[in-house]
Amino acid sequence: MRVIFFLMLITVCSFCHVTNAQNIAQTESRYKSAVDDYKHEKYAAAMEKLSPLTNPNLKTPYSTYSQYYYALSAYQLKQYPESKQMLLQLLSSYPGWNRINDVYYLLGTIAFENGRYKEGLDYLLKIKDSAFNKDVAALKQLHLENISDIAILKDLHRQYASDREIARALSMAIENNPSATQSDKLLDEQLQKQFKFSKKEKVAVTEETGKRSTPRSEGKWTKGYLDVSVLLPFRLDEFNTAKRRSNQFAYDYYLGMEMARELLATEGIQVNIWAYDVVNDARSMKTIVDNKNFQLSDLVVGPLYSETFNVTSEFVNRSGMVMLNPLSTDGNLIKSATGIYLAHPSVTFQTQKAVQWIKTQSSGLSAAVYYGSTAKDSAMAFSYVAEWTGKGGKVLEMIKIQPDREWLESSILIAESMKPAHVALFTSDGGTGTMVMEVLKSRKLSSIPVLATSTSFNQQESRLSKYGSRLFLINADYVDREKESIRQFQKDYFARNNTFPSVYSYQGYDQLLYFARMLHTYKDKFSSGLRSGRNSGQEYLLSGFDYSRSNENQITPVIKFNGSKWVPIDR
Repeated sequence: MRVIFFLMLITVCSFCHVTNAQNIAQTESRYKSAVDDYKHEKYAAAMEKLSPLTNPNLKTPYSTYSQYYYALSAYQLKQYPESKQMLLQLLSSYPGWNRINDVYYLLGTIAFENGRYKEGLDYLLKIKDSAFNKDVAALKQLHLENISDIAILKDLHRQYASDREIARALSMAIENNPSATQSDKLLDEQLQKQFKFSKKEKVAVTEETGKRSTPRSEGKWTKGYLDVSVLLPFRLDEFNTAKRRSNQFAYDYYLGMEMARELLATEGIQVNIWAYDVVNDARSMKTIVDNKNFQLSDLVVGPLYSETFNVTSEFVNRSGMVMLNPLSTDGNLIKSATGIYLAHPSVTFQTQKAVQWIKTQSSGLSAAVYYGSTAKDSAMAFSYVAEWTGKGGKVLEMIKIQPDREWLESSILIAESMKPAHVALFTSDGGTGTMVMEVLKSRKLSSIPVLATSTSFNQQESRLSKYGSRLFLINADYVDREKESIRQFQKDYFARNNTFPSVYSYQGYDQLLYFARMLHTYKDKFSSGLRSGRNSGQEYLLSGFDYSRSNENQITPVIKFNGSKWVPIDR
């Protein structure tokens, strides 16, 4: 088992920006080392390493996090003025930073530590993310309950009359003060009536509350970058052989991911890609799973084979990682763990959508179904028949076919007199589709609708326009080659790799973009984020993503010819 770091060996072009790349690598290394120091409570060492990276004139992918962790380290050392200065610098330079609420929280904390309660409350009011509510409440409890001067709390209550924590602290201070005046007691009654405090709320702040308030707890989503592990069969033993690699798709997929990683960096999303050469060997996969670096992964892509998948999915289920199968259409995979996703719609979903569509195009309920020799061909065919008959349809004949014109002529029994409503064809042999269409023509069935997998034809889709509006294709990886983003990607890909992209390159690019963006945005609420909407408002090279109802990508896979080009049926 070999671990490939960034797979530099597969890039045949020379590196034109070596110095810049080295500088970025050094910055990244220094930043990660400093974060590691912080997590091990070596705050002074972290500040020393981060100091050069906090220069406001130095713009790097780690500038924001460097300043933030510098401020956190200074806070831990009770160097409050230095911490505040760095936070204000960060606030001024990057007011739109995605973690700006953490900046406000820490500024509020520092103000409280120095007894500047109004300043602290004003910073906390700037926090609009409800995920901070518990931490903000705990922070207020920790500091406000330590105020013994009722006059200070009264003044704060006048300025922030709707703040529950101030009111609670004031009520407790009055009740605990044996010298409280009658007016103070009346005020306490008013507070009780307005806020309806429970007995539990009137208990003094606990040690646990204090621990979780200052600073806000750090977790796996606050390190400033995403770690993505790619488990694909790169088969390095074939790399230097003269023959074409049997697993070229894995390299194409990875190169697409690399281009996505560069785009993500411009969006402020830093991604580390760790690639592992994985075949169908459970023992080797266990070695990877036990690796501490792998266990830090935020996203796992692959593996593709059953033995290694079982080992990985078991670990993912325990760890709460996100796992993506980039190629499979087996809907059973997502049942293994809640965090497993399919980048493609399952066979079942594809045939469901195909049946829904063909029913709008067919004039009757009788169909003829033909399928090829591969496991996927038969899986598609039997799933389709189950769906079709389940919707009240009838099957005139269902035949496993051979890619031979003479064989087809003698073995296909369908005829005009049988009045078929449509034909469904599922085969991975690209030459079979045209032969079946010719057989139908010879039987005077050249006008009935035909639903087929795109792999049934080896011709480019543009040449299939001769079949007009009667042919519909199931193609979960439809590529609109007229789209400007596709054309630009092809140019950039060729300039970088001296070869044109395959569909796997598009997949690697799109899938990393989508999942990294969603992880970056939703973090531990990733699953609910996926359910919230399709594509997350972004455009992708292929047809996009829809996980609003399932862990499989439910983008409709059927395309049609609209008179000028092939398009998805929902357009």
